[in-house]
Formats: sequence, C-alpha cells, structure tokens
Amino acid sequence: MSDPLTELHHAIRGQHVRAVVEDLDDTGPEQLLTLQAHYGQVRGKVPVWQPFGFSSSVPLDGAITHMIQVGSDPSDVIALPPANPAAARMGGLNTGETLLYDASGQKVYLQDGKIIRVDAHQELLVSIGGQTVLDVTEDGVAITGKLTVTKTIEAEGDVTGAGISLSKHKHGGVKEGLDETGAPE
Repeated sequence: MSDPLTELHHAIRGQHVRAVVEDLDDTGPEQLLTLQAHYGQVRGKVPVWQPFGFSSSVPLDGAITHMIQVGSDPSDVIALPPANPAAARMGGLNTGETLLYDASGQKVYLQDGKIIRVDAHQELLVSIGGQTVLDVTEDGVAITGKLTVTKTIEAEGDVTGAGISLSKHKHGGVKEGLDETGAPE
C-alpha cells in the first residue's frame, strides 16, 4: 500500500516539466511547439499560452519552456511562452521599466515613465490603416500626409518647398519703395 502523501507529491510534481523546444509552428491561430521533456519523450503540437496582445517567435537554438500537464494528465498539456536565455536578453532595467526586444537587439524601451525609445537596425515604420505615414531610415525621414507645426521649425540647411529654395530664391518684378515684388522663383 502506497503512502497517500507520496502519491500527492508525485501528482503535483508531474504537473510541471521543463522542456527543450525542438520546433515551433507559428502558422496557425495558436503557436504550437514540439518539446522534449525527458530524453526520448517528445511531445508535438503543444499549444503555447501567450499573454493577450503579445506574440513572439523564439530562436530555437537553446530555447526552453515549461510544459504543464493539466491535472497531471499527460494527454492535456500546454506550454508557457518559450525563452532563450542564450539569445540577446536585454537586462539592466530599473523598477517599473519595460523592454520589448528581438534576437538581433532591436528594442522598444519604456523608460522611467518619461521616455519611449525605439532602437531599429535599418528602418522604423509607422502605419495607420495599413498605410505608412512615417518612415525613418539612416538616410532620413519621410512623412506622408499633412504636417502641422504649432511652434517653430528650425533648419540648419536650406528648406525647399514646391521646388523653390527658401534661402536662395530670387524675386522678379523688383521695384523701389514700398511696392511688392513678384512671387519667389
């Protein structure tokens, strides 16, 4: 006859297993993992329970997760979002700060309730309704749409509007006194 406390211990212990992520399928409505929990024990199509509004695809080399056997039933398993401690984890945050990052080191950093910092390697796109309205690259910034400025615009170089230089344009029809000139050329 077995000890009921030992049976309870094994039942609870069997609910949670650390597993190595061998494959990841992110093509359907839920992310599915292939996991190896113990040597030779491979589980396929294990759904990942990710927080609402967040999705990621972990680099597989070194990825691990926690597999939960609901009610200690090995036929009813879920996985927590996988982690990869070997790939680009960003640390050094202060209390209350949040960082969203990818494996290449790009990040969106919510810092001290004062700054939102975005670090992109090649390009930052902002879209509204599927249309790009802001495109920032190493070469410059492109804004598509009306730009309204309520304070001052300062430029170190020349500003051109409709092909006319602000600092180098000429005027035709110049007259003496208080007469007006022609439009900029």
